[in-house]
Amino acid sequence: MTTWNYFLLVAGVIVAGWLIIQEVRRPKKGRLAARIVVTLVAVACLVVAGWPLYVSREEAPPRPAVKAATPAAGIVACDWPRRLSAGAEWQVQGRYRNNTTRPVILRLAGFDTTLDSLVIAPQQESSFSLSALPLHQGRAVYRITAMAGKDTLEQQPLPLEVMPVTPLTVLFLAQAPDFENRFLADWLVQQGNAVAMRTLVAKNKYLLRFSNFPQQSLDVLTPALLDKFDVVISQAGAIDRGTRARLEEAGIGLVLKADSAGTQPRPLQLKLRSGRRLPVLYTDPGQVLPSGNGQLPLVTDSLHRAYVTVSLAGAGKLVRSHLFNTYSWQLEGQPAAYGQYWSALLEAAARKKATVEKVTVHPAIARVYQPLDLQLETAAIPTLQAGGIRLSLAQHPWLPYRHSGTWWPQKTGWQQINTGTSVSWNYIFRDDDWKNLRAMHPSSVPTPLRQTSLLPLSPLWWLMPLFFTLIFLWWEKKM
Repeated sequence: MTTWNYFLLVAGVIVAGWLIIQEVRRPKKGRLAARIVVTLVAVACLVVAGWPLYVSREEAPPRPAVKAATPAAGIVACDWPRRLSAGAEWQVQGRYRNNTTRPVILRLAGFDTTLDSLVIAPQQESSFSLSALPLHQGRAVYRITAMAGKDTLEQQPLPLEVMPVTPLTVLFLAQAPDFENRFLADWLVQQGNAVAMRTLVAKNKYLLRFSNFPQQSLDVLTPALLDKFDVVISQAGAIDRGTRARLEEAGIGLVLKADSAGTQPRPLQLKLRSGRRLPVLYTDPGQVLPSGNGQLPLVTDSLHRAYVTVSLAGAGKLVRSHLFNTYSWQLEGQPAAYGQYWSALLEAAARKKATVEKVTVHPAIARVYQPLDLQLETAAIPTLQAGGIRLSLAQHPWLPYRHSGTWWPQKTGWQQINTGTSVSWNYIFRDDDWKNLRAMHPSSVPTPLRQTSLLPLSPLWWLMPLFFTLIFLWWEKKM
């Protein structure tokens, strides 16, 4: 309040008091209450008329002009596994928008070798899937290139780290000697895995084989013995219900092969769940397995009939297979297909080992000089270094094992992330890499706030009531 406001308020109180006293002293006492009320209203109107009053009004600010973004051309979406187990197939999938009048060739290359390619028709947007079988171990940067004739339209990096396969300990249970188990055991040993095999040769007599595994009795499959294995490969008749229950309780995977190979085998073209085609294999089409209701097909034919499925079994996995002669691929000189097939089955069935700690990086396309969120999950004392810089970590308010920090990468390429007990790597992209992926997710423009303005209120709103009160007082005095 200003000095003028105080003056009006004091003057109004004095004038109102004096007028009320005059009304009370008048000889005529009729309509005294009405005269006092009207007098107070008149004085109030005079005070308010001289008192500056304002009314607020909200105004919507003009919206900033948004320029319509031209649809990006080229690779508008892409994703690929950043880490891969050795021997596994690698797939690069996404979408390409070809706005030109020429066909575009998408090529996946690594180590100066074209690994896969496909053609995108002119004026079309279509999905693509490129695959390769990395033969190296460790870190590498592949390239995906879009070419129209001899012109290179786009080239983007695809970092990949191939991790060594963790050796498995496999137990074979067989009712009789067969070539399938023999070839598979030899292949597992060549890959550095441990193998123990029990084959029934007579009543209560077994033929045992041990490779990279200490020799011991396999007559009684106790829980302590089974706990030494990651996966069990058995025929249906070679394992009893009690053993299966112990496997399910311990989370040990089971690959269960049927006892019969069928009676009418014929050549079939099979493929893995990833889409990778397998060589022709003689199989009885009547030996198909049901899929759905928790049964996930792993190997199918051209009619999408399943011959290998995987499902949950207690704490572990159950893989059912009706393929009995995959060793023929080895005899035909197809070791890569043989390895892909059994790697897929064993990876689906093997017992998963709990990780001590986990590091998560966001976003997936990490760029130099841009903030990168790192999240560490560990039960130990948290410590995290990224690119040689020690990060300050904040503990999650409800999950005490989760810690997070922010890293600003200063260099491009592979950068090391160290937790004190383990080391991992993350690739930092250049700022001009994968521009279309950034354009597909533009930063949101903040909505401008509504503005509030104050407008002075006209004194006429108070002079009109003052005029009517004065008329009433004049009329009442004349009556």
